[in-house]
Order: sequence, then C-alpha cells, then structure tokens
Amino acid sequence: MDKRDHWNARYKDKALRWSAGPNELFAAIAQELAPGTALDVASGEGRTALWLAEQGWRVDAIDFSDVGIDKGRKMAAQRDVSVNWIVGDVSDYPFQRLHYDVVAVIYLHTSEIERAAWLPRVIQAVRPGGSFIYIAHDPSNIEKGVGGPQDLALLPSIEALEPFLDGFEFRRAEVYERAVDGDPGHGGALTGVALDTLIWAVRPFEC
Repeated sequence: MDKRDHWNARYKDKALRWSAGPNELFAAIAQELAPGTALDVASGEGRTALWLAEQGWRVDAIDFSDVGIDKGRKMAAQRDVSVNWIVGDVSDYPFQRLHYDVVAVIYLHTSEIERAAWLPRVIQAVRPGGSFIYIAHDPSNIEKGVGGPQDLALLPSIEALEPFLDGFEFRRAEVYERAVDGDPGHGGALTGVALDTLIWAVRPFEC
C-alpha cells in the first residue's frame, strides 16, 4: 500500500480522523494577522483551511488524499464557506511564487528526502510581508512527550529547518508544550504533554 492509499484508508475508517477545529497555537498566531490569501499544505480533512475560510481568508487547500479533500469539501458546504480544494502532491505541485499571505504547514511529517522536495516549494509561495507557519512534533517528543511519529527521521529540529528560511525574519522559533487529553488522530487515549516545533517566519518586503 502506497502512502496515498494508506491515508485514504485512514480517512475512510472514521467520520473525522482529526478534530473539527484548528490547532490552537496556529489559530492564536493567525488571529494576529489580517485575512488575505492562505495555503494549507497537506490539508487532510481541511480543519485548518475551513477555520481560515471562516475568518475571512481566501484559502487554497492541497492534499494527495482525494478522500480527505472530499471530506473537507463536504464540510465546507455544510458550514457555508468557500475553499479551493486541490488534490495534488505538494512535492511537485506548481505553487505560484510569492503569492500567499500565509503558508501553513501543520503536522506534515515526511522523510528528509521528501522534505527537501516540498519545503522549498511551499516557502517560495510566501509573498513579501507574508508568514510561514510550521507546527509539527519536535524530535524531543519521542523521549519526553506523548503521541506523534516515533521515527526521528520524520521530525526535523528548528536548526534543521532554519536554512530553508534564509532571509526570513523569525517571529517565533521554539519548542512548544501542548497538553494532550485524548488523541483521536492516532487512535489512542493519550494524556500528557506533547512537544511541538513552532516556527513563525516572515518574508521581508525587500526580498
């Protein structure tokens, strides 16, 4: 089973794989920004894209899972919001350069080789003055936190990600402690603290 089939199967086996609402940390940051154009990278069922659209953003949401995208599309209709849903692979999708006010990468865990393909592409899509917001499990989460992938190769550190953002201004770059009380996405009744990598970086206007 390839990765697309794997994720299609995961999205099919539950009415909602992840929570209906956005990541709280992402929402707190995005609420500081004026609504504009947004890209939700590897959007899954669309919880981030749907929330952004409800806040007045014009959103493109891309994922290679047609099942996940279809679920997002149906929820958008139920919630009466508009999102441009894209079934595609972020590693080779032709994103428009310097186009988005926000590019959101929320819990996208891939190998280093895959990351080297998609990460520069999505960063290039951030327009001058726009924000790149990355939230994912931190490498330290394996030993000190709960949930998330247990393969260190899938969890880049802040130091490993910083070179991709050369020239950006870092607003926040930290390991963030997130309380976990149940984990519907991973199927476990986990309780404790997860350790997440957070990067919020802005492309200067002179870039």
